[in-house]
Amino acid sequence: MSDRLALFSSALPGWDAERVVDAAVSLGLRAVEWGVGPGQALEDADDGERIAALCRSAGLAVAGVAVQDPAVTLATPRAAAAHVALALTLRSPHVRLFAPPFEGGSVPVAQRRARAGVDALVKAAGGGRLGVLVETSPGTLAPSGSLALALVGHHPASRAGVLYDPGNTVIEGYVRPELGFARIGRRLRHVHVKNIAWTRDGGTWRWRYATLDGGIVDWPATLRALAAAGYRGRLSIDHLSGRPTLASLRRESERLRDLAAEAFPRPRGKERT
Repeated sequence: MSDRLALFSSALPGWDAERVVDAAVSLGLRAVEWGVGPGQALEDADDGERIAALCRSAGLAVAGVAVQDPAVTLATPRAAAAHVALALTLRSPHVRLFAPPFEGGSVPVAQRRARAGVDALVKAAGGGRLGVLVETSPGTLAPSGSLALALVGHHPASRAGVLYDPGNTVIEGYVRPELGFARIGRRLRHVHVKNIAWTRDGGTWRWRYATLDGGIVDWPATLRALAAAGYRGRLSIDHLSGRPTLASLRRESERLRDLAAEAFPRPRGKERT
């Protein structure tokens, strides 16, 4: 499973690209998914050549490009064009954008606008290996797998798909993992790994980031469901609980590695003797 685990740079807010790469290498991870936007390790979408060289020198693959700018969504394809170009420069397998927020009104009309943005981005990505992904995310037009699929499902799976974040779905959009993964099918291209805990604070329920074993998402069961669905994509370590440190990242990455090894069967011929 080592080749399928990745570090999402946004898990380490305030860390620059060099520090993110050093962390990935020190933990034995093989790939980095790059968050791009204000306050991210990549603030500038024009910084692709430097990041590509940095990854090459460290022996790291690029697991994806994720747009972290709230002003850039599927509904703003012109603003997202630079991020598509960045993903192409980095030879990323995908560029991920959020769906726009749902602010009331007609859902079909909002979906048509978002699908038009997907169409423009898929065209900009060309006919190569770069896919355009939408992430399941609360507060957007796509909090669930089915609603995400409604925005990208009219394209071939090689051109557009879904980034599934089980942690996000326990904030909004939750369905049982087996059903969610089966519904998305071949368009399930990437998975973010984090956990969420809800607490009662002054009469109001609030969520916070938690450890993999300390939140609502049952990660052993979720990974088993991914394996049963035939998932072959990467698992990116997303937000950490508390202040991000190399020690906390190490604990979570080692826990994820153990859980993934248990959930995904070892290919035949590679069993230990």
